[in-house]
Amino acid sequence: MSNATERAYQWIRQKIMDGSFPAGSPLREEALAAEIGVSRTPVRDALRRLLADGLVESARNYGTFVTRITEGDLHEVYHLRAMLEGYAAGRAAVRITADEIAQLRRVADAMEAISGREEQRVMQFSNLNRDFHLTIVRAAQSQRLEGMLGWVLQVPLVLLKQYRMQEWINISRSNAQHRDIIEALAARNAEWAAHLISAHLHSTRPSRLVSED
Repeated sequence: MSNATERAYQWIRQKIMDGSFPAGSPLREEALAAEIGVSRTPVRDALRRLLADGLVESARNYGTFVTRITEGDLHEVYHLRAMLEGYAAGRAAVRITADEIAQLRRVADAMEAISGREEQRVMQFSNLNRDFHLTIVRAAQSQRLEGMLGWVLQVPLVLLKQYRMQEWINISRSNAQHRDIIEALAARNAEWAAHLISAHLHSTRPSRLVSED
């Protein structure tokens, strides 16, 4: 993959993830190429990659658009995460390094220090939460598993800009659960770690979404 394609991919992906390109927004190659400062070919290749990621969709005669994520999609994502991350945590428990345990503790510390306005707190939490879960997935040392979880781990970030989530984030409760997960991993207890992370994901799944449109 060329440097130009990678740059285009990362630029467009970030715009989708931070909400600059909302769900349903058209993604026109010529305009994107001009804004990024590359030719249309890297943009076209980047959009194909984003299509494979599930972040964009394409319709014949209509072009390429940022994917719309539904409430049903969200609940499916959490169900998949509970299954796959539970398995990942079990693998990680017997493979995780001391540095990775330390990284999880740093993320948990940062979560407890979150401050600012509500939207800022939600975004801080979401980014740190993704770092926490990605660290565990990577500690499982399975490229196949990491690839399968790549898309479902990023979907909740996209949803932050599409929905107002009622009764969603209880940061204190979530981080207490994170601390328990860390202790299970540090104790090398695969069954305990798998159970805790699966239960954690089920307990943090939003019960209702309200569209802001």
